[in-house]
Amino acid sequence: MIPHVSVRSEADQVTMDDVLDCYETMRDGIVRRAEIAKRNLTDGTDLQDPKLFGKSVDELNAYFERLLDEADKQASLFIIAAAEAALRVDFWKRVDGKRGKRNDSVNRAFCRIRKSRKVRERLEEDILDTWSDAVLGAKSKVGVFKGALRFRHWLAHGRYWVWKHGAKYDPNALILIVEDLFSKTGVAGN
Repeated sequence: MIPHVSVRSEADQVTMDDVLDCYETMRDGIVRRAEIAKRNLTDGTDLQDPKLFGKSVDELNAYFERLLDEADKQASLFIIAAAEAALRVDFWKRVDGKRGKRNDSVNRAFCRIRKSRKVRERLEEDILDTWSDAVLGAKSKVGVFKGALRFRHWLAHGRYWVWKHGAKYDPNALILIVEDLFSKTGVAGN
């Protein structure tokens, strides 16, 4: 049996609200910096940043678009990571009886998984597939979330291969995917 996992206090856990707040602050800062740089360039004022010196308006636009795209990718990674954490915490609370003495099919399946695993539970095969099998209508939500997990793997492993799994996800789309999954399964996340 695997050793007990200590779940961090809720105050230590990153929430999707935390991620969104940071993301919006970063985007706003990039947009403001771009506006100032473009205004300074057109006014002939010093750009005050060696990375921007000598760039044309088109080059500045491309530079700041890359920064915004990177902010989107980072937020996407952290949104999915926060969702994964919420799913795992829900699993651990269910098997430890901290979500009440439920005797539903999800709790029973999670307890069987916990007892049978020699290593930590697997997110896709153990947790998500249990939800998919146990809750009517969850299969499609789980499938969409698994697609987002492939995007997360691509981001987390440094994007060294060409993304070939359809659309790249943006933070707003990922929030909706996670909210749909959590709404269907009753997993507490925010």
